[in-house]
Amino acid sequence: MKRPSPIQQWLALAVALIVTISVVMVYESGIKADSDAPANPGDVPEAPAEPEAPAEPAPSETEAPAEPAPSETDGADIGAVAPPPFPDQFEPSPNEVQADAKRLGAAVAYQITNYGRHSWVIDLAADVTADPARADALAREAATVHHPGMWSRGTIEYAQLGGHRDDRISIMVVVHQELGGEGTADAERAETRTMDVRLVRGASGAWEFEELASAGGQPVARPADLSPLAASVVDDPRIDLPDTAIWDIYSGQTDPALHEVMLDIAERTPYSVIVLKTGHPHNVFGTDRVSNHTVGLAVDIHEANSELVIDSHDTTSSIYALSEWLVSRLDIKEFGSPWRFDDAVALTFTNEVHHDHLHVGVFPEGHAAG
Repeated sequence: MKRPSPIQQWLALAVALIVTISVVMVYESGIKADSDAPANPGDVPEAPAEPEAPAEPAPSETEAPAEPAPSETDGADIGAVAPPPFPDQFEPSPNEVQADAKRLGAAVAYQITNYGRHSWVIDLAADVTADPARADALAREAATVHHPGMWSRGTIEYAQLGGHRDDRISIMVVVHQELGGEGTADAERAETRTMDVRLVRGASGAWEFEELASAGGQPVARPADLSPLAASVVDDPRIDLPDTAIWDIYSGQTDPALHEVMLDIAERTPYSVIVLKTGHPHNVFGTDRVSNHTVGLAVDIHEANSELVIDSHDTTSSIYALSEWLVSRLDIKEFGSPWRFDDAVALTFTNEVHHDHLHVGVFPEGHAAG
């Protein structure tokens, strides 16, 4: 057999060397690829979290926040118990007068009573108004209903007119606020407050937030020496009272004569109260006359026999019949309603403000009839 020449031997050696180098490079590449792979399928890294959406800009002074929910989502941690969902916004009845004002007033109360555990009251206020001075004043008043470290859910029960002038309006908002702590969906406490939200006409003619005149007062414990008459009003299941009104009674700011009338009304029909004293404008709105609410001699009723006053303007309604009975009493000093009663014993009146409630003012205890 013929032996290869030296040149052929060198060529064969070069080819073998090239093949060897290629195999080594492929092997090292495979090792590197394996080092970047997860050890098992469960080690696949999670996709990066979606970036948070930018915060909504503060609403214009001329409109209510469409959904003034808090800036955080509670219970987002794995395994955490989430609080209840946020309640629906208040929507006025189709029969309401000043529906836009009521919607905005209710939205303000909603905004400051719906928040998460890590919220700041000044941030809630800034979502209501872009005016720094108004936001600061709102934050101070709203501190009454802001509880750091707790979540809050505020349900608007009703928004009633407290007074109205061409350029300003008072909206009295009843809000049921539930509060809970970390890791629970159950409320630890609940309060129903009557807030006095003030609005003003803006340059465009639309309503704007002006101030929170009252957040509904401070809780008052039931006194051990509460009179039997006052206790009968507070404990009567036929009388739906916000806690703000109950605190007025507990603190002795309502007249016994008013308690008597309130119990008499309950004998005829169950009813719901908006306000006694706290949460109502101090003066008759837009005047220098002190309101009878301020001296504990008046109650506002927005619902009776499960019917809203605003939806029961027909003279065949049970609320009209109740009104006829009230204006015939000697102990009723004044009565405001959707109707005028020319032959009434009491002083009666009607205007736009009283289309949505019955205002019942009484003479003080000990007043001689006639």
